[in-house]
Amino acid sequence: MSLVNATSLNPSEMKLVTKVVSKWCRKHHVSPYSDKGKAAMEAAIDRVRAGEHSSVILSEAIRSHMAVQHYKQHWE
Repeated sequence: MSLVNATSLNPSEMKLVTKVVSKWCRKHHVSPYSDKGKAAMEAAIDRVRAGEHSSVILSEAIRSHMAVQHYKQHWE
């Protein structure tokens, strides 16, 4: 998945993604421009493109995705 897929989001969806990812990045002291920040953005875009529009559920999806990514990187 690439951030290019963000262009398929409408303005309200992009605002939702930006808000949720920014909040996640602040909470975890991660730059949105870092690899982790980009991974969180990609996860959020994927979920919104799949039809998710709840900020609470989107936040949980990012948390779950990033936990899996951390686990995978730990063992590689």
